[in-house]
Amino acid sequence: MRRLQYSRFLRDTSTLLLLSLVSGLCEACGDGAPDPRTVRGALDAAAQAIEANDSARLFRMIDQRARYALASIVHSRVTAKQLIEADYPANERASALAQLGDAALASSPADLFAHRCDAACMADFGRQIGAPTAEENTGGDVVVHTARGGTLHMHAGKDGWYGLVWNTDALDAERSKATRDLDQIRQNATAYRLRRTLDSTAH
Repeated sequence: MRRLQYSRFLRDTSTLLLLSLVSGLCEACGDGAPDPRTVRGALDAAAQAIEANDSARLFRMIDQRARYALASIVHSRVTAKQLIEADYPANERASALAQLGDAALASSPADLFAHRCDAACMADFGRQIGAPTAEENTGGDVVVHTARGGTLHMHAGKDGWYGLVWNTDALDAERSKATRDLDQIRQNATAYRLRRTLDSTAH
């Protein structure tokens, strides 16, 4: 197996343990890329993403449901931001924008994930991810016990890839709220535009 290269992220002593993890996971994968259609391959891919401090790659290895929720949240919040900036009265914009949260400033779902899953979050994943020692199927998810003593929940997405379950329920609830908020903001923006039109014609 090729020698692993240390990155800046690995200089953090909390992540040096990933060296043994990647060695254990890649013994059978040779020079080929890991196959996320298997639990072991998905764990291997996630471990490599963390070792490289690559949040975009790790984003691809989280539960598909969470990724889709993040995409919907970013779309709703960015659209709401544009409507507020274009149509809300100047004295109401700052307050309305503040209520949108960090998703309104994200350039993509992966960007929002990177903002929310910082170095500490990635290190926490790293402490748990390891070669699987046991698997249990529970309600559509797979509970994976690893050689590092971690217990991870993984979900097989419609694309066939296994993904790490990460805040899936909370993100689904946030998506619903962002969608409702956007509907209300659309209505408000329409009302503000109509008011401006009426005011302009009255003068």
